[in-house]
Amino acid sequence: MFLQAGHSLFSASYKGGEMMKIQQLEYVIAIAQEGSITRAAKQLFQAQPNISIALKELETELGIQIFNRTPNGMVLTPEGEEFLGRATSIVNDIHSLERDYLNRNSSEISMNIGISRSSFITAAIGEFISKHEGESEKMEINLTESDTNRVMNETCIGKYDVGVLRIPENYYEMTEKVIDSKNLISKVLLEYRFAVAIHRSHPLARFDDIPFEELKRYPEIYNGINEPDMLRRASVNANYEDISSNKRINVLDRGSQVSIMATVRDAFMWVPPIKNPIMETAGIVIKKCSYAQQINKDIIVYRRSSESNPLVMDCVNTLITFGDKIKNEIIK
Repeated sequence: MFLQAGHSLFSASYKGGEMMKIQQLEYVIAIAQEGSITRAAKQLFQAQPNISIALKELETELGIQIFNRTPNGMVLTPEGEEFLGRATSIVNDIHSLERDYLNRNSSEISMNIGISRSSFITAAIGEFISKHEGESEKMEINLTESDTNRVMNETCIGKYDVGVLRIPENYYEMTEKVIDSKNLISKVLLEYRFAVAIHRSHPLARFDDIPFEELKRYPEIYNGINEPDMLRRASVNANYEDISSNKRINVLDRGSQVSIMATVRDAFMWVPPIKNPIMETAGIVIKKCSYAQQINKDIIVYRRSSESNPLVMDCVNTLITFGDKIKNEIIK
């Protein structure tokens, strides 16, 4: 590693002559994201006491209180808000510097990509990998599925080189402001309304346009990622909260979702209206449902500092080209 978390190569002197480490900044960022030291510890694969002690030491040495401890979790103080902004910028720059120079001085191809519920993106990533796998004897591509907010935040701090977000159109303007404030660049990859995935033996498979009043009687497969229900509902229809299915099956990984739909044959799932060969092989069909009125945007995000990184930009351009190609495959 060019710079390791907690390594004294990156440090700053402050009150008491101690040295501030990048690891402490990453702890603050994670706590702010999660609103909890316990959840931050899980995210960072650290022991909770270690993070609590490091935060207390940091606050003591700086002479400020970064978080208020409340019954509802860890809440940033005004000083903490200012500190978080500066810490995020520093961590972002350190990770970018590290990655840029490692890639420049090494023949290894390395890329970390975060996506939020965009199944067709894996095919685009496959094209990117196929393009580059012969260029180096060593390649490591990490593709992680997570919730929209985390993908955005962790792209900002350098955990991901490229992130793909799914945003309902009525949240788009607000999200763009947040993206800009985090010094990220965004590009719209695809726009669509959701369709319904069901097994071909499902009682409603005979319909070309599935009636939602009938559909809501059946079990709904939810992506098990910790996405706010408000965002889930807004992705389909503004009134979805009041009349959605009372039967839920929460599943995290996409392979298990397909397997369950292939066996629980009266279940359904909201998906992008794009042909999916894996689902087709499992006997699953994608059908229009006029109830799904909300337009969703799949958005690529990456750090401004990555514009000088040819590999990152080629990944971005590969995704955009793939998105243009599949626009004709959207089920109307």
